[in-house]
Amino acid sequence: MKISKKLTAIFALLILALATSCVETVIVGSVAGSALVLRHKTVEETKNDAVIGAKLAKEFLHNGLKNPGNSVDFTVNEGRVLLTGVAREASKAKMAQDLAWAIPGVKEVIDEIQIRDEEKLRMRDVFVATRDYLITAEAETKILFARDVASLNYKITTVSGVIYLIGVADNDFELRRVLSIASKIRGVTRVVNHVILRDDRRRS
Repeated sequence: MKISKKLTAIFALLILALATSCVETVIVGSVAGSALVLRHKTVEETKNDAVIGAKLAKEFLHNGLKNPGNSVDFTVNEGRVLLTGVAREASKAKMAQDLAWAIPGVKEVIDEIQIRDEEKLRMRDVFVATRDYLITAEAETKILFARDVASLNYKITTVSGVIYLIGVADNDFELRRVLSIASKIRGVTRVVNHVILRDDRRRS
């Protein structure tokens, strides 16, 4: 009887997910504790972001922006492209911006690329990259388990101890909570916020 009720509940969640058009409805949790997470992003926007990301990856690789010397990264959310990572020359950072703007569907390009003059990759760079990865993983985990925070609406990347956030916040309270969580992680020197609110005009 209990199993039947659980299956009925899951089936109802699936129907709701298929019927949802204004946001993505994601089912998370176990069979015993399924829950809905509303993602402020349509299925079409998700597909468009994936296409933009694939084209950017190809262009960055082809133009020498993804190698030990220039490691420029990007995060795409609802057509907004956040550029992070490291470039050895300012011209490479400018190239990344131009390549991003040239892709159809891009609404905004945010340049947070760090410029470093050193030509050679150092062992310290490997250590910093590893630490940044761990910081991002910890931030994602803490935000995932934070109460009243829709973690799927946030994307996080870390470069040299600086956390960059992009996404959509449900309200000011949720955004402040996410920023507070990120700022308290060990090793974080600064948090740069590019999250917009759900009713922001840039989403239209």
